[in-house]
Parts: sequence; C-alpha cells; structure tokens
Amino acid sequence: MASKPATWLPQRLVMHGVPEEWINHATMDQLRIMWEVVKKDMKYQTYLTAKDQSRIMANGIGLAFGGKDNG
Repeated sequence: MASKPATWLPQRLVMHGVPEEWINHATMDQLRIMWEVVKKDMKYQTYLTAKDQSRIMANGIGLAFGGKDNG
C-alpha cells in the first residue's frame, strides 16, 4: 500500500463497511480518520478473538485432565 492513499483508501473503507455515501463526501483528512477507526476496530476484534481462543483452549486442557466444562 505504498501508493497514494487516494487510490486505495476509499476501497478499503468500503470493504470494511463504511457507507459509500460517507466516503464520497469526505475530505482526505476525514478518510484518514475513518481508516484509523477501522484499524483500531480490527485490532480490538483480533484481541477479542485471541482472548476467546485462549479461554476455549484452557477449558479444553482442563477437560483433558478431568475438569468440568466451563464453556
């Protein structure tokens, strides 16, 4: 993504669910702010997924050693 943000940023925002109407009327600064929000949301979603996976794995290990299901 080394090219100019004006060429890829609107497409990326649409891919992440930002309404085209917002994108079509936004300045480049506003597009960059929207992109920062999307990136932070992706990072948070990754954190939640990892946290859930860790909990599921710990529960599975506990079950393997005779514990009860805390699912």
